[in-house]
Amino acid sequence: MINVQVNTVINRPVEEVFKFVANFENHPTWETDFHEVKRLSSEPVGLGTTYQCLLKFPGQTASSMFEITEYIPNHKISYQGEPAGPAKPKGSFLFESVTGGTKVTSMPQPEFGGFFRLLEGLMAGYIRKNNVAHLSNLKRLLEA
Repeated sequence: MINVQVNTVINRPVEEVFKFVANFENHPTWETDFHEVKRLSSEPVGLGTTYQCLLKFPGQTASSMFEITEYIPNHKISYQGEPAGPAKPKGSFLFESVTGGTKVTSMPQPEFGGFFRLLEGLMAGYIRKNNVAHLSNLKRLLEA
């Protein structure tokens, strides 16, 4: 399993950052892996909220239903998706109030199958690089 962890500090209150990230419909504005996201469940965002996501991978797109599997307001969001492309999406975001704003930690843990399982070491570097860029995009967006 890939274990990547990247973080940044966003000059905004933890409540604001958490609320924005918890709504996966916002993800296409800052995560380049998301092309479209539509919430499927009608309840307020929280544990069990589901989304239909159109994901972009190098050379392909894939659809996956995501579910929020852990939801601790202003602290943690965990999610998992149906297998899409070469991987089953899975991971967490941690939020911590710090001097200067909110520390956001992204911890993607995609589960690769087949041939891609053999390339996990290479994929970890690619995923880390993408997540550094994603958090930079989130920071720019929320601090604008």
